[in-house]
Amino acid sequence: MPDSNNPASLNFIPATVPNAELLRTLVHRCYTSDHIPINDQHIRTGLDQLLRDSSLGHAWLIYRDQQLAGYTILTFGFDIEFGGRYALITDLYIEPAHRRLGLGQQILEHLQTFCRRNSIPSLQLQVQRDNTPAHSLYIKFGFQPFDRIPMAKPIDC
Repeated sequence: MPDSNNPASLNFIPATVPNAELLRTLVHRCYTSDHIPINDQHIRTGLDQLLRDSSLGHAWLIYRDQQLAGYTILTFGFDIEFGGRYALITDLYIEPAHRRLGLGQQILEHLQTFCRRNSIPSLQLQVQRDNTPAHSLYIKFGFQPFDRIPMAKPIDC
C-alpha cells in the first residue's frame, strides 16, 4: 500500500491523437463516477477537436510510479471579469486506487504552474455539488465559489 505521507511524483504526459482511445476510456470512468450522462459522440468529437487544436486547451494523462493514475483536461475561455483569457479545469479524474494520496494537490499545482507560464490570470473549475472531498481540496488550494449558476443550452448545428 502506498504511503500517503510520501506521495510519489507524478508524470504528466500530454494526450495526443494516438492515445485518444485511452483518454476516452478515462473520460467514461470519470463521467460514470460523477454520474454525468455519457454521450459517446460528444466525447469523441470533443476529444478529437481538443487533441488536434491546442488553442482550445490541453489534456494530460497522469502516471504515478509508471501506473496510469488519471487524467486532467484544461480548456480556455475569455471573460473580461477575470482579466481576459482564463483556463477551466473541465476534467480532473484520479483512478480509485490512487485516491487520497495527495495527487489532487499535485495536479492542481501542475495546472496552476501551466497557467502562470502561459500568462493566464484565472484558473476556474466546476465541481459536483455532492463531491465534498473535492470541495475541501479546492477551497484549501485557494479556489472560491462565486454566486453564479452554470447553465448550458445545446445548439443544433
